[in-house]
Amino acid sequence: MFPDVPMVPTATGRRALGICAALILFATAGCQASGEESALRTASEFVTEIRSDASRACELLAPDTVERLESLRPEGCEQALPGLDLPDAEVTGVQVWGDAAQARSGQDMLFLRELADGWRVVAAGCQEQEGGEPYQCVLEGS
Repeated sequence: MFPDVPMVPTATGRRALGICAALILFATAGCQASGEESALRTASEFVTEIRSDASRACELLAPDTVERLESLRPEGCEQALPGLDLPDAEVTGVQVWGDAAQARSGQDMLFLRELADGWRVVAAGCQEQEGGEPYQCVLEGS
């Protein structure tokens, strides 16, 4: 086939493969950390703005979530959001899986998605249910 190409990598080839593997792992870890930081920032801003700047909090919601809220509460997002029983405790942690994330705020969980314009809250005020049932959320998209 290719007689000039060795079947076993040389020491230089193995070193180059090791360096490439390390760079890929480093880049992936950097992207994950960046995603976690961005998701954490969005979740933290959302819980801070719920009561102080409902307009900004509404901007941090995913479009489907705003649409669902406004279909249930005709007064609109800005007026309805402060009256909902949503978390306002400091966000203490976030976990990211690709374009999905969950963040803990006190006893509540928030769920986020990374959209074209950044991380957005898709559900908030979520409580874990007994027996492995899905989370029950005060606010969620469709």
